[in-house]
Amino acid sequence: MPMTRRTRVTLKDVANESGYSVNTVSRAMRDDEKLPFSTRERIRDIANRMGYIRNSLASTLRSGRSHIIAVIVNDVHNQHFCIMLSKIDEALRQAGYNIMILCMQLDETLGEQMIHTAISQSVDGILYFPYHNNRRHIDYMIRNKMPFVLLDRWIDGVVTDCARCDDEQGGYLAGRHLAELGHKKFLFLSGVLASSSQLDRRKGFMRALSEAGIPDSSVRFVPWEAVSEAMRTERMGALLKPMDYTAILSFSDEIAYHTYNALHEQGVSVPEEVSLISFDHIRSGFPYLPRLTSIYAEEGDVAKTGVRLLLNRLKHADLPAQIEILPVKIYDEGTTAPPRI
Repeated sequence: MPMTRRTRVTLKDVANESGYSVNTVSRAMRDDEKLPFSTRERIRDIANRMGYIRNSLASTLRSGRSHIIAVIVNDVHNQHFCIMLSKIDEALRQAGYNIMILCMQLDETLGEQMIHTAISQSVDGILYFPYHNNRRHIDYMIRNKMPFVLLDRWIDGVVTDCARCDDEQGGYLAGRHLAELGHKKFLFLSGVLASSSQLDRRKGFMRALSEAGIPDSSVRFVPWEAVSEAMRTERMGALLKPMDYTAILSFSDEIAYHTYNALHEQGVSVPEEVSLISFDHIRSGFPYLPRLTSIYAEEGDVAKTGVRLLLNRLKHADLPAQIEILPVKIYDEGTTAPPRI
């Protein structure tokens, strides 16, 4: 039997069923406290029984607010972002907002398209994880008068609302930690070169080595293109050769876990033969993962800080730029040790 298309239940349908006017039903569904509680409860019970779903578009047109925040992220496969999205969702729901997740899938060219999609859906604001140092995306949101906050990274030449970790301090802590353990030769597995996180972590790391009297030539840098290809093809082991180093600094825990597995497959023990340290501390959200020495925020939380900044912006459009840089620390979980002599 062919299915017939049914129209959605409307306020008028609920009004006819309940015996109240459409205006009274609308007020009850908005929980207007000027109506008796018993009236609101009876109308809502009837609406629920009938399967009524509030027309958010109509409400948005009336109020100018959708109570939806778009989160534009570059890689949902990375568990770091999964943790962030979960915290963002929790914080927004507590504030009365729903979340729309849009993913660039590590394709910078999709950034403007994702922003366009968010704006076309009348979201109230955007939490934006920059992938590259792309000022054009920022200009696009500004031109469309869309409130937004940058998360995790900054963009060169842009002074705007931003919540991130102190990546330069993180790189410095990693370099100092490894130097104090006695390491002299290093492998640096890089992130995307155009991202502020990669630039800052490398800068801090090299500053720490310089202070320890270790020359730049002691570090072999592996570019992101080679790292990402090795992870995609499961050939990380080949990327780690020759093993002319005693310590590895990984741009992220995601890369570090691929590295950890590759070292294990080659019979190389961590940290007895090679020390491994990285960034993001994703084990805080996924405690079943192997222990890994990692660097992340010491106090506070980037995700919830970003939500707070965006809510401030929605309430006070004329605020000066809100920039919060969270200090970081090393979560030492035993994957670094002095090198073998």
